[in-house]
Amino acid sequence: MNIQKWLYPGIRFKRWVFLFALSCIVLGVGVSGLLGKVFTGIHWNIEFVNKSTDYLKGLVTIDIFMFILGILGVYFAFRRGLYAIGTIFMPNKEKEFVNIVYEKIKLKRGPKIVALGGGTGLPTLLHGLKEYTSNITAIVTVADDGGSSGKIIRDFKILPPGDIRNCLVALADAEPLMAKLFQYRFKQDTFDGHSFGNLFITAMTEVVGDFGKAVKESSKILSIHGRVLPVSLEKVALVAELKNKTLLEGQSNITKSPSPIERVFLKPEIIKPTNEVLKAIASADAIVMGPGSLYTSIIPNLLVNGVVDTIVKSRAVKIYISNIMTQPGETDNYTISDHLKAIIKHSVNLGVVDYVVVNSEDAPGELLERYKAENSYPAVCDPENIRKLGVTLVKAKILSTRDYLRHDPLKLAHAIIKILAL
Repeated sequence: MNIQKWLYPGIRFKRWVFLFALSCIVLGVGVSGLLGKVFTGIHWNIEFVNKSTDYLKGLVTIDIFMFILGILGVYFAFRRGLYAIGTIFMPNKEKEFVNIVYEKIKLKRGPKIVALGGGTGLPTLLHGLKEYTSNITAIVTVADDGGSSGKIIRDFKILPPGDIRNCLVALADAEPLMAKLFQYRFKQDTFDGHSFGNLFITAMTEVVGDFGKAVKESSKILSIHGRVLPVSLEKVALVAELKNKTLLEGQSNITKSPSPIERVFLKPEIIKPTNEVLKAIASADAIVMGPGSLYTSIIPNLLVNGVVDTIVKSRAVKIYISNIMTQPGETDNYTISDHLKAIIKHSVNLGVVDYVVVNSEDAPGELLERYKAENSYPAVCDPENIRKLGVTLVKAKILSTRDYLRHDPLKLAHAIIKILAL
């Protein structure tokens, strides 16, 4: 950084630098005078002190005045200097600048949390976590092929941006209007069904020539807390083998499964994660899976080569956030332990989950009736079966009943932070 630029006319910063320097000099003179009286007075004989009492009192008064004036000057110059900096970097928020700086410093000291998932569940978690830490890495599945993302995959031959976009907005520290812009969905003509954010990431990929770099540049524009990483930069399709031995290819088709799911796998089966993903998992304090669609949002991340091994080797606390309701076509009649068994089965490792967080609040009857009409029911908690899997059950009041039965972001984040404090 060129320090000389801070001295250019019109920045209104020089005056406060000058006042700060002058105040330090005044403060130094005051402190020096007071210390001089203290240490020198030890060697004075009592008779001399008695004769010079009035004179010394005058000098001490001046030194105290200089000391107080210096402190006030330093404080005022420092405060106004920060205000001037805030005016430059954060227009219209300069009065909040000090609080914003303090908050950012506090969040940087927060725990390192890696969250794996996709869909609408992962952004819900991220909304809450960013209030506790900025050391967040969201690892997002790249198997989405529905809606706007599906059209972009076919037309532009890039990775699906939809889930990435939702996570970027969830972690954004940008103006609310910018977040709304990224989520805006067109409803007419050529762009029908596309969100602005998806098109933006697509255009950014064309400009920088790489999907991973496009996500990073989009992160800067939204000034996000933490990072959002695609689990892999390789193109992949999700395939489900059903109980009736039928194979369904594509995430959007799997959610409409006519038969219970036996297992899911990636096509091709060998998919490499990015180095950033593995490093984030290895250095994490907590690894959180969910909430979200079990077979189409959470498990696909675990099928990428090296991800499970790195999770198991990591010293991080491994947490699974159980869904509140079963999902038609994916987890019909599933208990909480059934969700865990599916994760363990696809991971081929019992050490992939240490804790499972389960909602302990009762849902309103009218909302339950609405979900019942869609063949969705509360996921039953079966503590004994959970214990047999070697997983610790954590019950918490994490329910949000605003229109839908979903996790409350802040309550959920608080439950995770409490587990880290155990």
